[in-house]
Amino acid sequence: MKKFKKIYVEITNICNLNCSFCSKDNKEKREMTLKEFEHILKQINNYTDYLYLHVKGEPLLHSKLKEIIDLCKKYHKQINITTNGTLLKQKLNILEDVRQINISLHSLIDKNKLNDILKCGDYLSEKGVQVVYRFWTDNNSDLIKNILDYYNYKDKLSNNMKLKDNLYLNKSFEFIWPDLDNFFITNQGFCKGLDTHIGILVDGTVIPCCLDSSGIINLGNIYKENLNDILNKERTKQIIDGFKNNKLVEKLCQKCDFRKKVFK
Repeated sequence: MKKFKKIYVEITNICNLNCSFCSKDNKEKREMTLKEFEHILKQINNYTDYLYLHVKGEPLLHSKLKEIIDLCKKYHKQINITTNGTLLKQKLNILEDVRQINISLHSLIDKNKLNDILKCGDYLSEKGVQVVYRFWTDNNSDLIKNILDYYNYKDKLSNNMKLKDNLYLNKSFEFIWPDLDNFFITNQGFCKGLDTHIGILVDGTVIPCCLDSSGIINLGNIYKENLNDILNKERTKQIIDGFKNNKLVEKLCQKCDFRKKVFK
């Protein structure tokens, strides 16, 4: 049986921000029910030990987040969450069992909230949670300086900086989300989608990677089909074989700016 390094599960595609960085879609906004989530856990139980509770949306908005985390513990899954940080203060008491929290600050609107977010990061890191302040867009130098000053960071500047135990600052490149309307890049190359990870959208759609937030490469629906059957479909196999042979068989992959920058 295939073992994935991680599986992304979009527990909600609802967000409390409207950041210019994120891709836009017309998908119905909803949150995953506990019944749906446990069904997914049963389906993927032997496929991975690590769950990333996000694709799009703000996971801390989920009305049953504590129950979601409790279910992950029941199935012995390590939990990773990416959040915009706006709800950290209200959710601190239920996040101590999370393995890692990535706090995306590249679209922080209310900069007065930065101090509250940093205090939450301190609290969680001291509880043993891996906390990463993440910047994936340009023009964040002032925010980054404020964070480095807050932690009295004096070491060499880099894209990945350890601020203290269990707490890091990560800078990366800005990219264009894959979209069929994007310009054609290439039909040659590979990706780690369907190798190290897959994604599952809130409506049950199984996708090769976490950047296909609209479910364009729809491999099947985990609410209606067995994951093993989905992974053995002809379309899935063609994508995998294509990557192995340095060929991008899907049009979306051919227009993926992220893939181009990572897998040069």
